Amino acid sequence: MEEIFVGRQPILDAKGNLFAYELLYRNSNKNFFPDIDPEIATIGVIVNTYLSPGFEHIAAKKTFVNFSASLLTTDIFDTLDPDRIIIEILEDVEITPVILSKLQKLKRAGFQLALDDFILQKQFNLYPALFQLIDLIKVDFMSTTESQRAAIESLKTTYPHITFLAEKVETEEEFNQGKSIGYELFQGYFFAKPDIVKNNKLPADTLLYFEILKLLNEETPNIEKIAALIMQDISLSYKLLKHLNTYAFKSSKKVISVHQAIVIMGLKDFNKWIQFLAIYQKCSQEPDGRAKVLMNYSVARANLCELLAAHCGKQNTDEYYMLGMFSLIDVILKQEPSYIFPLMPVTTEIIDTLCGHKTEMTPYLRIVQALERLDYSGALTLAETLGISEKDLSLIALKATHAGNEAVTIN
Repeated sequence: MEEIFVGRQPILDAKGNLFAYELLYRNSNKNFFPDIDPEIATIGVIVNTYLSPGFEHIAAKKTFVNFSASLLTTDIFDTLDPDRIIIEILEDVEITPVILSKLQKLKRAGFQLALDDFILQKQFNLYPALFQLIDLIKVDFMSTTESQRAAIESLKTTYPHITFLAEKVETEEEFNQGKSIGYELFQGYFFAKPDIVKNNKLPADTLLYFEILKLLNEETPNIEKIAALIMQDISLSYKLLKHLNTYAFKSSKKVISVHQAIVIMGLKDFNKWIQFLAIYQKCSQEPDGRAKVLMNYSVARANLCELLAAHCGKQNTDEYYMLGMFSLIDVILKQEPSYIFPLMPVTTEIIDTLCGHKTEMTPYLRIVQALERLDYSGALTLAETLGISEKDLSLIALKATHAGNEAVTIN
């Protein structure tokens, strides 16, 4: 199972309270930035933190995320939550009319903007309107002189709304100095070195993303086909429902249907979201053999649960599909069921069932598990309690196997 890593460094206020984390790209336990395209690094940080299970404690706080010039001009922000992410504009970004226009749009969308490793340069004289948009300026205490810092700090007179953040603070003397001249936020080794949070990555198939994009680019996209394709992939299904239920869809009612999620998001925004994930997935490693097998088992379980529910006249067959799809996620992620299942973006009944509590869904999952163990008599006993005959059970199992084989071919 491939592991994913996110580096984080706390940003504190003058009283030592946690204000936010700066997120840092990492691809191993080694605590340094690897040789990788900055754009891919930013996308990796966002995907790993906000769309993968196990990182909820980081995503719950505000986070600073670095953005390059080219990434600032993309539509990636349409998938992000301005209440959670502070856009950190890298020091090498050249301010141009195009960049300035994009920053104005981001401000209207509710994003906070920060200038990273800021040094006064001639380009800023050409675009004084920039500072009206900026919420925070990060000043590197290690690489700037007192005179350079004084010039930056003088901006406070003209732009009193800007918060100053002292970064790379390494001594108590620097901390006290920063506080005395009005810095409100602090970051550096004096408080904490970056640490690394890791978890296991949900496997996904790049080809699946490309197939979805192909369907989306048809003259009249068929949402039913797109939803069916997504539901064959545990990773993508998880990310989509996670995104809608946690960040995008402001409602107390959970979105539990992939079809419903696409409709709510809208084809235009959904297309952007898929492209965003596809860029990242294309640059990640292929899933290992074990993960592939578990994915196929998950799809088979999902098909069987859905068919059993449909046979019994259930209207919410999508929920039974999700029950089967996510029933092995604890094994895939190598996490304790009591930890990972409550994080799932599904209904409470599905979570209760997966956690071993007896629900209306329980017999359906137990039938699937019995058939996997080749315990036909046990599966039939459970099926009969639902009014499913031996003949019908055999036909349903055969149909589910056929559907599963088709899914494996696509995967």
